[in-house]
Amino acid sequence: MERLSESLYFYAALFDCLESALPRASLERLKMERSLLGEEIKNIIACEGAERKQRHEKLERWNQRFDLAGFGNVPLSYYAMLQAKRLLQSFNCDGYKIKEENGCVVICWQDRPLFSVSAWRFRR
Repeated sequence: MERLSESLYFYAALFDCLESALPRASLERLKMERSLLGEEIKNIIACEGAERKQRHEKLERWNQRFDLAGFGNVPLSYYAMLQAKRLLQSFNCDGYKIKEENGCVVICWQDRPLFSVSAWRFRR
């Protein structure tokens, strides 16, 4: 049930941000919804075990995986965060936000995290 509700929130935010950027009748949007997002959603909701290829996991889980594999987080600099925010502003996209979380850049639609960017290095 948790996978279903998390998927619902994630894809609702993703479709909301698509709605703000592309008209519903846009050929590019229709192709992306049908071929990319449709297959991804179907895989997450309907498949189990080895059949399931898509696995959306929270940033905390990825941090744990990297840590257990011997990697350490390299916090992104203030300049990198500033550059990311300026780049987003240059596209004039209302609704998107960029925030810093545990040394990672998190791209959000409204307040819903969609994607994160981080840097890691192997601990010696």
